[in-house]
Amino acid sequence: MKKRAWLFALLLIPLIASQAQNLILQTEDALTLGKGKLQAGVGFEYLAKNRPPAPDLPRSLLRLFVVAMHYGVADNVNFDLDWRGGLLATFENGQHGSDWGDLIVSTRINLFHGQSSPTAVGLLTAVKLPSTSYLPHRLGSDQTDFYARLLLANSSPGIQTRMNVGLSILGDPKAAGSQDDVYSFYGAVLFPVGEATRLFTEMIGLTGYRDDDAKLVSRLGVAANTGLLEWNLFGSVRLAGNNRDFATAFDLSENWSIGIMVSKMFDVPM
Repeated sequence: MKKRAWLFALLLIPLIASQAQNLILQTEDALTLGKGKLQAGVGFEYLAKNRPPAPDLPRSLLRLFVVAMHYGVADNVNFDLDWRGGLLATFENGQHGSDWGDLIVSTRINLFHGQSSPTAVGLLTAVKLPSTSYLPHRLGSDQTDFYARLLLANSSPGIQTRMNVGLSILGDPKAAGSQDDVYSFYGAVLFPVGEATRLFTEMIGLTGYRDDDAKLVSRLGVAANTGLLEWNLFGSVRLAGNNRDFATAFDLSENWSIGIMVSKMFDVPM
């Protein structure tokens, strides 16, 4: 499949901070942005393994200009685009490889959120468009992947908790017509520290039918709203599972990672 570079223009129009969601969390919110609201962000992420599982597999990966654009197409429906940016990999022998990152297109629907209830229920479906090649650097899979998640969220004064339960169908780049079914669990807590700063912590667990599927990753981050922009700093540590990927490189197989993203809310009436 031909590689494509996805370029997004970010237009500066008034900030609607009260509706903002955290783009760097992998645990999705059951609530949506609201009709006509656009949240856009751009950032960088560095992921590393203490030792690669094989000499021809990358030891570290730098994702340059990661882009997220989430738009409320209805009061309870989001249409989201998440691009992994330009990829620069480093191997054990000091050589480098590069590629374009995959684009994930998703729809997030809020199924229930009562006015007097702090609980929200939602559904996410997504597809990964294969822009990253498997060969020669084994950074991608050349396969279209599918994802589905049940989303739960609960909000109390100042604190929000989230939980996702999902299924992923991943194409195998090494065998035509083969796939891997992976079950996932996500949990996150967001809480304020001061008037304009929030902390988050989350756990991500994977399991499946293959030996290398089982992973457990912990993530921690901080978001500071300066009025014009929101600055997000985040990192991760793998707590369990090995450092081998089924297909896409550094898909929760890193020993650790660190990243930064700058985001802004816009009002874009349909």
